[in-house]
Amino acid sequence: MKSKIKETNQKRVFLKSYSKFQQIEKAIEALKVSDNNNLQISIIGKFNEDHWDDTKTLIALEEDMETKCKALFEYPIDFGILSNPDIGTLFITGFLVSMFLQEIELKEIGAMLTGPYGILRGLGIDKESAYLSLKALQKGDYLMIIRGFENELKQFEADLK
Repeated sequence: MKSKIKETNQKRVFLKSYSKFQQIEKAIEALKVSDNNNLQISIIGKFNEDHWDDTKTLIALEEDMETKCKALFEYPIDFGILSNPDIGTLFITGFLVSMFLQEIELKEIGAMLTGPYGILRGLGIDKESAYLSLKALQKGDYLMIIRGFENELKQFEADLK
């Protein structure tokens, strides 16, 4: 009797930094064209703190970014804001919001000094990529993180090129 070995399709993570939010908008449009609904997407960005002279400006910036992010998706997504001592004030949208906002001893994981690095490493991102991505985020780039099955991510990467 022959036994069958069932191969499991592993999930992996695609991580890319973009200098402009419009680049993320184009990448997500490419995802919509490919009609790949099984992918989980998160976007992480840093607010430019130069314009934070008053509370009204801060609230307007936060609301504007939340509106931009939510407009990218056909379905409702989570959105969160937190302050990290190393990076600055961040916004997170998508499947990673709950991880970044999860509290440990009354402090959000994403607000801890090494919290974002630990979250990226926990997703399976190698040390160097996690470090370089967070440095790019610190300089003002946006990170797009997509989790999905190998074949879906390969198709998406091909569509991006």
